[in-house]
Amino acid sequence: MFSEEPYYHPSVREFAPMRTWVKFTLAGVAIAVLGFSILAGTGAYYVFRHLDTTPATETDTLKAFDAQRARFGTRPPLIEIVDPLAADIRVNRSTHPQGLRASTIHVVSWNVEGERVQTDMPVWLMRFSSINILSKLGVAPDRFRLTVDDVVRYGPGIVVDFRQAGKNSVLVWVE
Repeated sequence: MFSEEPYYHPSVREFAPMRTWVKFTLAGVAIAVLGFSILAGTGAYYVFRHLDTTPATETDTLKAFDAQRARFGTRPPLIEIVDPLAADIRVNRSTHPQGLRASTIHVVSWNVEGERVQTDMPVWLMRFSSINILSKLGVAPDRFRLTVDDVVRYGPGIVVDFRQAGKNSVLVWVE
């Protein structure tokens, strides 16, 4: 009833061995994805490890912002947000007067719920941000184009100082 010979049908083919270049390409893609995942995880770990959320009033936060502004004098911020709804943003690509370079980014924000969130991170970590990558590739529009090199050249000072009275406030500076 059953034959011991293997059944052969013309539509069934054996798989050809995978070519060497395909193996190397797949291995390269897998290594790149793994490396990017490790880098993203390290960055997220670093930022969240240094993240500090505390209850604060708007008045207390504004006093802290004023103290930071006083440290850097009258030098204009690197990014000026004139009208956020109209996307009127200006980037001042100037260098530091004494030629100092930035190494650490500090971010402090306050929201209407009464929380002040602050964190800091090294500038090198920002090299992997989407803003930097899109700017380097020329994808970001000219007026929004900002690279880490722009921030480093700007040196110690205020990067962004934005406030919506009664809603939120954000201050970003580099040292």
